Amino acid sequence: MEQKIRTYEGETIDVKYDIKRCIHAEECIRGLPAVFNLKERRWIQPDKGDVDLLAEVVTRCPTGALHYERKDGGAAETTPTTNTITLDENGPLYIRGPIVLKNSDGEVILEDTRMAMCRCGASRNKPLCDDEHMKIGFKASSTITVKESADISDSSGVLVLEPSQNGPMHVTGNFEILGPDGATLYRGNDAWLCRCGGSSNKPFCDSTHRKNGFVG
Repeated sequence: MEQKIRTYEGETIDVKYDIKRCIHAEECIRGLPAVFNLKERRWIQPDKGDVDLLAEVVTRCPTGALHYERKDGGAAETTPTTNTITLDENGPLYIRGPIVLKNSDGEVILEDTRMAMCRCGASRNKPLCDDEHMKIGFKASSTITVKESADISDSSGVLVLEPSQNGPMHVTGNFEILGPDGATLYRGNDAWLCRCGGSSNKPFCDSTHRKNGFVG
């Protein structure tokens, strides 16, 4: 997993941008085009927009590629109180919450509040998404086949993600799986999610990775 972070400084707020985590969801461009303008050589110009709106737009970034640091005494980024995993139709898993990502050896490699996880099996920046699903024509529904939810009263607390070696993603901690419309499809606290792209029970693993030669 790679990171390549650039900082765009403004008078009242700095914006940090991780090129390797950006998958061009364009929430930033739609939200504040005066600040996020690909036609400009310095494509992020923090001083061209209202600082409060800019901070809010940055938090819309579903991958965590964008973060901000305020210099005017304004509110810092907050951590979501509900852990959510949103299914993107034919795309990644968008995860929000206090997230701890570990490697297959159990070492922490990233902590953040927003991540986009590959589920097509083709990303070159695994376990994170890099938009490769669009090139290979990956298909995955944004719904879930019948699976009984865990009996949990809330979806808060730390969410730990542990991709296994050449296998699925082990998710522990209370969470909700959402459809693109925000509707809750499943609640759980311990699940194995497909990373190879071949499961017939997406987003859950069905051991297809053992047959298709997935390398994680």
